[in-house]
Amino acid sequence: MKVIFLDFDGVLNSNAYLMRSGGQGVTIDPARMVLLKQIVDATGAKIVLSSSWRLHWSAVPEECNFTGRQIEEIFAAHEMKIWDKTPTVGRRREGQIKQFLDDHPEIENFVVLDDMLLYADYLEGHMVKTAAYFEGLDAADVGKAIEILTRHES
Repeated sequence: MKVIFLDFDGVLNSNAYLMRSGGQGVTIDPARMVLLKQIVDATGAKIVLSSSWRLHWSAVPEECNFTGRQIEEIFAAHEMKIWDKTPTVGRRREGQIKQFLDDHPEIENFVVLDDMLLYADYLEGHMVKTAAYFEGLDAADVGKAIEILTRHES
């Protein structure tokens, strides 16, 4: 199984998009969702929320709050589904991703899409750092993520 650990702010949105959208509600740029779908379609990877936005979402729809339901609807509108989210352990995203990987030995490969550079040995070669609030996820990031997720396929 392949997994995309997904941050939202600086990946699925940008300053430019926030200004255009007025910053109200769930601010996910539809153009960034199209790019994310390219990665999912090319690799078959499952999406795991590593963003702090994960606190709004649950795999059990009744446990999602209003924002979590909006997130689910946006992903469904782009024909994608969120598989899971990282646990709330410690304060650092690296530790949360590590815990998730430890809890899911069926994961064969993964990529982390984030606007912050995360530091941990096990993340080396698995990080795609976006241009943060300048643009968010872009075509070059898509290519890097696909390469990471498919590099060991025969």
